[in-house]
Amino acid sequence: MIEWDQERYSSGVDSIDKQHRMLFEFFNDFEECIKNGKGMSYLEVSFPLLEAYAKAHFKFEEDCMNQHQCPFAKENKDAHQAFIVKVEEVKKTFASGQCGDELLMQVHDFIEKWITNHIIGVDIHLKGCVKK
Repeated sequence: MIEWDQERYSSGVDSIDKQHRMLFEFFNDFEECIKNGKGMSYLEVSFPLLEAYAKAHFKFEEDCMNQHQCPFAKENKDAHQAFIVKVEEVKKTFASGQCGDELLMQVHDFIEKWITNHIIGVDIHLKGCVKK
């Protein structure tokens, strides 16, 4: 479980932070479902959510970074594209019937690293740009 920490994860833009908290909730729910043996069914119904989240959130965040001339805008956009590619890869693996604990842990680890590396490593740089 990963708890939202305003100081640690805030981007300086309330709407982006609200969207990030949605990803935290998804991750924590997914983790709970894995523990209860329902991870695969949760993952299956979550693909449309992840895709919609990525499309809407990434566009909004990229536009915000461009608007505030954040020097991490390109790195952010590239990382977003990699996220979309990863979701597509997982969907294809899932659709091919190669489902199991290994896939669940791969998705779990990917989202956990995204939260801890991308949000802290890239997104929070927006905070300094918004304050200017």
